[in-house]
Amino acid sequence: MNPVITIRIPSATVSTSEFARLEGYAVDTVRKMTQRGQLEAEPKCLQPGKKRVGGKTRILYARYKEKQVRANLGHSRFEIVIG
Repeated sequence: MNPVITIRIPSATVSTSEFARLEGYAVDTVRKMTQRGQLEAEPKCLQPGKKRVGGKTRILYARYKEKQVRANLGHSRFEIVIG
């Protein structure tokens, strides 16, 4: 039986530039991936008194890593440590 594999990530959500740095992508590539739906992003909400949503895009990095590791290993005997 395989032992549990531990994966450390800096935080559960990251910005597009942090994701690009961590994964080795260009920032423009990460933006295109979020627009096409290949990366899950935190939903933005409308602030009171505003007409449009704003702010930086926050990518759900923990969920991305979980899917990536599950696909590569073929099993779910791993844990993701945040921090």
